[in-house]
Amino acid sequence: MIALAAATLPAQTLWTPQHFWKQDSAYVGAGACSGCHTEIYQKQTASNHARSLRPLLEVGEFTAHVPFDLFDRGSGARLTLVRGTDQRLDLEWAFGSGAKGITPVGRLQSGMYAESRLSWYAATGGVDFTTGATKFTPQTNAESLGRPLKKDEIVECFGCHTTGTSRDNVEPPRDNMGVRCERCHGPGAEHIRAMQNPGAPDKKIFQPRRLDGFAQAQMCGVCHGMPPEDTNFQAIRFIQEAPNTVRFPSQRLVLSRCFNETEDGLRCTVCHDPHTDVAMNRGAPEKACIACHTAGTRARAKICPVAKENCASCHMPKQQVMAHSLFTDHWIRVVRGVAASHAVQ
Repeated sequence: MIALAAATLPAQTLWTPQHFWKQDSAYVGAGACSGCHTEIYQKQTASNHARSLRPLLEVGEFTAHVPFDLFDRGSGARLTLVRGTDQRLDLEWAFGSGAKGITPVGRLQSGMYAESRLSWYAATGGVDFTTGATKFTPQTNAESLGRPLKKDEIVECFGCHTTGTSRDNVEPPRDNMGVRCERCHGPGAEHIRAMQNPGAPDKKIFQPRRLDGFAQAQMCGVCHGMPPEDTNFQAIRFIQEAPNTVRFPSQRLVLSRCFNETEDGLRCTVCHDPHTDVAMNRGAPEKACIACHTAGTRARAKICPVAKENCASCHMPKQQVMAHSLFTDHWIRVVRGVAASHAVQ
């Protein structure tokens, strides 16, 4: 056990596969998919989505830093990552794949869930205060260890970082931690039964790729920022003007002309293979850009006068809206002030 020791948004509609599928089934775990979908299963298992929740003791980024001390001016306490102590927050869960960072969540001695005041960041390769932690001054020893999480908050945390949880049973079994197959395709028990019957007319599984662009953005937006309806002008203006919304690609994408002028909307899956990481398939977004922005591809195709490659560096620049973390802005547009030299690297 690793311990940290001391010396709200409105509810969203859950656009889960069941919302579209409208049929009941039971979860079987990602491993059940591997027999028929071996290649996809192996690829997805290695992805950041699959690593979005793990037991903390399995995460070397943290265990390698134990013991670790950091003075907290806000509370006047010295925070120490140690293996067991008296006044402590027992850290059980590692939230985040490590692509940007990892934030532990555990239980206080009262039994209440709490978000650790310390996180690990990929940009520094080390431990620092959790984003937002320094915005409040702890009033008690317990608060100096981490931010206590209300029931709705912990349900939301586990809901986005794992598969097959419910309000009454938020902690997942080890083989279904992270965003796995059934998080996007729906519970698989009925699908397995259907595939064992060659004559079954319905495969009993949900395919997100069949959704139009806005419906896909809604489904992904449960965790990546729920997109506003095109008549919700107040929400649209907020997303345009609030820098922190860069963190939520589903919200920003629907602001783009590329999204709104594409038949049925620009689908998330046009650029992203959901079974693997973006870094593994960097050419896909560029192909989508060239498919429209090349002479002869469509009527009045608009051609970039600056570069023929690396489109995202100018039109989807990375921004830092959190400590130690860069986010790609999915509001695709001509961004003023981005140097043209960024286009070719």
